[in-house]
Order: sequence, then structure tokens, then C-alpha cells
Amino acid sequence: MARLTGPERRRKARLRFPQTLRVRPSDPQPQRHGFDEILPTLNTARDSVYFASMNEFYMAGMRLFITCPYSHGLGSINRESLGRVVRIDDLGHGRRGIAVEILMPLYLGGKGTLK
Repeated sequence: MARLTGPERRRKARLRFPQTLRVRPSDPQPQRHGFDEILPTLNTARDSVYFASMNEFYMAGMRLFITCPYSHGLGSINRESLGRVVRIDDLGHGRRGIAVEILMPLYLGGKGTLK
């Protein structure tokens, strides 16, 4: 992948420290795109994530449930968000770079959750 030169166009800075991410489709039809991946991020921002996957089911415009950071440890607070695939890059060797815009957090719970 060629590195672009010129002024930075991103509105928010990127964190290039890998974080664990859980990704699954929001489509209720599991037979269409039934996957649930736990992957490291390549970079993150407050409103987006970028990760590499060998999964061929990602499509531009696809809506996903994103949990970042994700931990399977006991007592972990994994807050899920709704995201949309905005770009897919070919990284070579079957890997694809997936850029996801975070649309909104998902709150599961009562009034105490919305503070």
C-alpha cells in the first residue's frame, strides 16, 4: 500500500497502538454474513477504527457491531457501537484493510446506563 503524501486531511488524530477489537455484522440473517472476529486494530480514533482481516464478506456500506477495546476477561466492560464500513483496502496476501466509521454507541440497560 502506497503512503500518501501531502497535508493530513483527518479531523481527529489516530492512535496507532494496537487494541483488541470485536467485529460482527449487524444483519440479523446469520446465514448471509455469519462471522464474529476478534482482531487487533491498525489504528483508531474516537469516531473510527481500521483493522486488517482475511474475511471476504466485508462490503462498503455494511453495518457492523464494533466493540473496541474488547476483552474477554471476567468483569470487563465491553461497550458496543454501531459502525459502517467506509473503505476496504487490498493489503496483499489475502489481507484487507477495513475502515469503519463509528455511527453511535449502543446502550443496553436501564436509565443508569445513560449518564
